[in-house]
Amino acid sequence: MISVKLPTLNTNDASYVLVEWLAEHGARIKKGQPLVVIETSKTQEEIDSTADGILHTLLAGGADCRPGQTVAHLFASADERHAYLSAPAVDPTARPEPATDAGLTLTKAARALADQHGLTDNELRGLGRTVIRAADIEALLPRPAQAGAPTDRQLSAQQRAVGAVVTESMRTIPAAAAYAKVDVGQAQDLARQLRRRTGSVVSLLGLLIKSVADQLPAHPSLFTRLLDDGTIQPAPCAHVAVAVDAGKGLYTPVVHNTAALSVAQIADVITGFRDKAVRGTFRADELTGANILIAPHTADGVVFATPIVFPGQTCALSLGSIDEQLVLDQRGRPEARRFTYLGLVYDHRVVNGRDAMAFLGDLKQALETPAALAAGTEGDEDAPK
Repeated sequence: MISVKLPTLNTNDASYVLVEWLAEHGARIKKGQPLVVIETSKTQEEIDSTADGILHTLLAGGADCRPGQTVAHLFASADERHAYLSAPAVDPTARPEPATDAGLTLTKAARALADQHGLTDNELRGLGRTVIRAADIEALLPRPAQAGAPTDRQLSAQQRAVGAVVTESMRTIPAAAAYAKVDVGQAQDLARQLRRRTGSVVSLLGLLIKSVADQLPAHPSLFTRLLDDGTIQPAPCAHVAVAVDAGKGLYTPVVHNTAALSVAQIADVITGFRDKAVRGTFRADELTGANILIAPHTADGVVFATPIVFPGQTCALSLGSIDEQLVLDQRGRPEARRFTYLGLVYDHRVVNGRDAMAFLGDLKQALETPAALAAGTEGDEDAPK
């Protein structure tokens, strides 16, 4: 017998959701065949079989699960599976879910009802019974709401996981914040030029991502990771995460090895992220490995935003919307200029205010004189020097 155990798909999640089985309970499957779809807070992953065998599932679709949990067994033969089902500790009439407490027993009807409503073992143990029947399960279910009365809404598994990460950040990271006002007129003009030259959807966000990655050599402390023993782990290269929310949940996909990419290439990556956020089709490797985060808050009228430093990172940046303002030029005449505000939140255990201000100052300069950001972009031979 081979146990099918869930791998760690997202280091920030303590639990997942088993979305659906891709192979039938009792079916004979092949090594490498897709077995099950698991949902983390950020993506859905298919888990493949590691061996040939007869599949015996232990959880139903929609059930909560956790990293390392055994969710199925693979039997080499029908005889081996029959011997397992015939063992005294196993009820052959049901597909048992492994329990962390000995003695938690459900009738077949109770298990079906619990699976239907997504009840976890912790909730079932709260009944204080060793044998749980369907009537016990029904006592846990919410009563139908009266006509016209508001109904409670459960947070999705993804939103609960986001909440857990935010809570951990607020609990463990002593954060400080600073803001910079940036004239982005030239940066927006450059973005328009690059859109025409490359056909990529170059934006102010793409220029910011590029400029952030370029700051690693001068400001390595902003990209470090603080380990539990107080050691600071440097970053060999910049991997910039970008917060994306297309209305179906928050994702933080990563532009890996960002400094090696041109602005147009970064724009193409970001466009792909938006499409995947709509469909919810991110792979796990696209959501891991970041050492700095950018959170765009570019809705009209949003000027300031304070991002959250994700556990395992040292700082996060926010990008506000464009605010057109009248200023006086060198001759004292009014002139319309375009500004945005960058928000920087940083772990004060690692970064002091002086270093944070220097980092913001260099980002401000890079965006206000942005010609160098166009280097290496196809079709930009005549970019301003």
